[in-house]
Amino acid sequence: MILKKLVFSALSYAAQNPAVQKQAKHIAKNVATKAKPALLKGSRVAGKTYRKIKKEIKKGMDDYENEK
Repeated sequence: MILKKLVFSALSYAAQNPAVQKQAKHIAKNVATKAKPALLKGSRVAGKTYRKIKKEIKKGMDDYENEK
């Protein structure tokens, strides 16, 4: 418990340091730039899947209404 508190206090102290913040920003920017193609591909796949499901649900609803 004491070790946990010590580690978290050290991390919070380091996060307040402007030099650490600048380095973290630089790393996050690089990671986001490298991940962008994969994120865009995932977004396209999710959109395609969403449209397919939406079409299936609409078809099912239309079939149900035509049965009446």
